Order: sequence, then C-alpha cells, then structure tokens
Amino acid sequence: MAEERTLQYHILRGKDKIGENLIEVSYGEARILVELGKALDGGETLSELEREVLKKKYDAVFVSHYHADHAGLIEEKRDCPVYIGAGARRILEAMDEYRGKSLPPNIRPYHSGRAYHVGGIGVTPYLCDHSAFDSYMLLFEAGGKHILYTGDFRFHGRKNSEKLLSHLPKKVDTLISEGTNLGGDKPCFPESELEERAVGLIKSTRGPVYVLQAASNIDRIVSFYRAAKRCGRIFYEDIYTALLATAAGGGIPRPDEFEDVFAFTPRPVRGKRRDILFEIKQKRGLAGIVKGAPFVMLVRPSMLGFLKKLQEKIALGGGILIYSMWSGYREKEDVAAFLEEASRLGLKEHTLHTSGHADGKALARLKTCIAADEYVTVHSEGKK
Repeated sequence: MAEERTLQYHILRGKDKIGENLIEVSYGEARILVELGKALDGGETLSELEREVLKKKYDAVFVSHYHADHAGLIEEKRDCPVYIGAGARRILEAMDEYRGKSLPPNIRPYHSGRAYHVGGIGVTPYLCDHSAFDSYMLLFEAGGKHILYTGDFRFHGRKNSEKLLSHLPKKVDTLISEGTNLGGDKPCFPESELEERAVGLIKSTRGPVYVLQAASNIDRIVSFYRAAKRCGRIFYEDIYTALLATAAGGGIPRPDEFEDVFAFTPRPVRGKRRDILFEIKQKRGLAGIVKGAPFVMLVRPSMLGFLKKLQEKIALGGGILIYSMWSGYREKEDVAAFLEEASRLGLKEHTLHTSGHADGKALARLKTCIAADEYVTVHSEGKK
C-alpha cells in the first residue's frame, strides 16, 4: 500500500532568530522551499545550510518579498522556478539594472489571490503590508490541509488590513507567523502618523531637510514625499531610488511623473548608470539644487561627500537630518560616520521611524481572525 501523503513543513532556519527564514513545505514527493535569504551577519561567505539548500532539488521556491534576508540568494538558485510578487520582481530587475546585471529567467512573478500548483500543492499569495513593496502571505494547500505563512507583515502601514483579513481563510491547520516585535519596544505607530510628524519637523526648519532611509522602503518614500509636498518643498531622489520608485509604478513619487520630484546623482556616473540618468528629464546637479527651492532630499551613507559640498554652498546652512531606519543600523561603521559628520556640518538629527513588522496587537488580531490547530512563530528571537 502506498504511503499516505500529508502536507508538512520543516523550519530549516528562522525559528529563533530575526530574519533569514528557510522553510520546506512538502506533500508526497513534491517539495517547495519558502524564502531564500542571506544570513544578515554572514558577509559574502555562504553558510553550510545555505550551500545545502542551493544544491538541494526543489520543485519550486516561493519568496514573500525582496529584502535580502528573504531573497538575497534567489539569483543563485537556477535549477527550478523561483516565484516572487510581480511588483517585487520589477524592483529586483531595477536593482540589477543599476548594477549592470539582469535577473535569471527562472525568477517568475506571482499575483495576489491567484492559485499556483506545484506537484499537488496549491500556493496562493495574498498581498500584505510591510516595509518592502509588494510583500505577501503564502497559503499552502494539499490533501485537505492548509498552512498559512505570513512572511513579514504589519497592520499599521498604508494598505487596508481589513481587506487582507477578509480574503484569508478563517481556519488553517498551521499558522506560521513572524514574531519580530514580540517582547520588543520598536515603534509601531501608523505610517500616516509618521507623515504628520514629518510635516511638523519640516515646517520647523528653514534649512535643507535630509532623510536617511532605505531606498527600497517605498512606503517611506511616499510618506516623506507627501510631507514635503504639504510643506511646499521640492523632493529629491538619487537615480537609484528613482529607478526603484519607477519600477514600483502607480502612485509612487518619481521624476518625470511628479512635477515636484527631481533626480540627482551624488557623483559622476558612467556606463549604464549614465544611461539611466540621461533618460530622466527632471534632474538637477549640485548648482541647480543650491539655487532651487527649499527641498527634502533622500540620502544614504555613501553620499557623505556630496552632503559636505551641499552644506558648503547652501546659504541658509543648518537644516535637519531625519533618521528613518532601524536603530541597529547606527552601529554600522558607514552609518555612524555619516551621522557624526552630519552633526559636524550643523545638521540637527531627528529620529522618525516606525517598524515594518507587526506589533503584539496585530499578531493577536491575526490569531483572532484565523483559527489554527497549531501556531508557530518564526523571524523572532524565541520570545513569546
């Protein structure tokens, strides 16, 4: 008699640490790898487990979003289809374009609410809110059993959580949920409130406003653009950020589509990056920025030299720097050096950040809305 098939999961990594989830879902001989991220503290060297999953035969890989601790290795997996959201795939394409590379053809898009079938396993992605654009929860179904994996999510972003909850199943066998903020004290207020606070900070200064944030945090770009617009300021994105915003599309602020958004480059560019800059009509160099209207500018630690040049030429001087990232990044050498020099240049620093992950209330609400025989927490430090 043939062995009875059962939908199963196996957490390879992520049970007791933040990020780096690697989960196997299987049904009979069908096997799916969920997430394919890079260890945050692993440098360029692959761990033994990462080498193992890259060599192992899977029928498919499903990735919830493009953050490196979830998708950092997907271009290394060439022997099976690798699925990620259509919008997230465009973001990855833009990142590769900036680096002069191209995505492997086996990286394929999936779409919210559409079921995909892999060796008898049904996989349905559901669009959710996270600090990464186009993030998804993933529902796995086979043999009458259901496993819901939340990926990284939150309910305090700009997407409608009620809409998401109305589409998710009301009962599953296993709910595998992220738990990044369990027992922690990270700020988890609404993104709309962050916009309001940003308006207050911008209105309080006559000088330039710089924002240190991740270029891939599309929601945060929207928040600071809306704040800048409400304060009558020009909004500047470097060409990398502009490329990602263009890939996101829709109502995301970007040069040439928004009259008050301009691109800049902190240093001379060549090759493909020069081509990208040439294609953007609304762009300004150092002189144009200095002579132009008051602005809000997105910056990164690598732009320190450009920041110094700007501060030397802007008549008003002073201004503020808004830090809008996870506090742990302050310990990185380049970030610490950037913040120290910004202070020396006369920029007053303000922290304005809200987590991209669910807080305790959101996790409790999810459990209330979705009954499960088994609740499992990943993407956490083992806190309950």
